Amino acid sequence: MTELRLHGGGGGGDNEDEVTRGLRAIYVAPTDQSYWTELETRIMHRVTELDLGWWGELDRWARPALIAAALLIMAAGVAMFRAHQTETEMVYEDILAPGPAPVETAVRPTLEGDREATLRYVLGHQGER
Repeated sequence: MTELRLHGGGGGGDNEDEVTRGLRAIYVAPTDQSYWTELETRIMHRVTELDLGWWGELDRWARPALIAAALLIMAAGVAMFRAHQTETEMVYEDILAPGPAPVETAVRPTLEGDREATLRYVLGHQGER
């Protein structure tokens, strides 16, 4: 198996250790608190500048959507009121309008009393035998 070395050297690990120390010195995290505060400020500023996709669309459509919803609710309320009003008028017309007289009453007078009712019953069922 071949060994991978950062610098061609004569078999010792000293060169690799020097390179490792050099890289660690370059990439070490800053210890100054102002660096981290400034980095956070830059990140947060960039985040606020970003368009967040569909959230931006929702924000633009919120007012027209609320207006449309209010108009639909008002239209539904008017339709329900008109339907109730029409139904109420029809009921009042049915109650107050005189109904048509039954055909039997209009053609012949109704017999009164028990005797006449019995006679009507017998005569009415005579042809059923």
